[in-house]
Amino acid sequence: MVIFKTYLFIPPILSSCKIYLLSKRIQLALLFTCFPSRNVTFEGSMSIQVLKPELTEVLVNEILHGADGTKIKCGVIGEIGCSWPLTESERKVLQATAQAQVQLGCPVIIHPGRNSSSPFQIIRLLQEAGADISKTVMSHLDRTILDKKELLEFAQLGCYLEYDLFGTEVLTYQFSQDIDMPDDNKRIRRVRFLVEEGYEERILVAHDIHTKHRLMKYGGHGYSHILTNIVPKMLLRGLTQNAVDKILIENPQRWLTFK
Repeated sequence: MVIFKTYLFIPPILSSCKIYLLSKRIQLALLFTCFPSRNVTFEGSMSIQVLKPELTEVLVNEILHGADGTKIKCGVIGEIGCSWPLTESERKVLQATAQAQVQLGCPVIIHPGRNSSSPFQIIRLLQEAGADISKTVMSHLDRTILDKKELLEFAQLGCYLEYDLFGTEVLTYQFSQDIDMPDDNKRIRRVRFLVEEGYEERILVAHDIHTKHRLMKYGGHGYSHILTNIVPKMLLRGLTQNAVDKILIENPQRWLTFK
């Protein structure tokens, strides 16, 4: 089972919807997720800056009853967008998310700021707010924590470690030119490093497709890139089939299961 990412935007609620296509060979399922954003407001004059309890209630209701007046129930809270350093409103969104997770035992996924200290700051805030870190994914680690020693220190905090920019190979990372974006071969080596260090049950992979040029129709790798190109290269570079199955099937299944 591989997680494929794309985006839909459904106004006017505080969340955009992200669809996860969960694929095991030819089987597909859709999973809608709440996406608290740091720049949105509720209907009316209320903003997230003063509504942490109400935000928790919104997140819980979207999972239990459905999003934006529909009966479509969200299955994940996230991807929660965070800056570096965190803004006050982002802190409140994370705290509200932790409280929703305490009530529901639901999976959570985080978009960290573009600084290697950002994932640490976010996880510690979630811990203080009572979140279940074992049900939390930290996205975009391939562009965030590049030092191996620092990565192992972060891995000890117990969240899922997601390498989700497979297929993105650029000389200049437009969002932060200080970051040397790794290519897919480097991502595979980093995944293998984490497996060798005993973290194979905490690794997730994806390819964060969010622009047209990434689709096969427009010359990109498309949604089959991980299964078609990355998995064979993983096996060639020494990852076992058992480790690959954990990363693609067992780990997503465990994360997405409500406690």
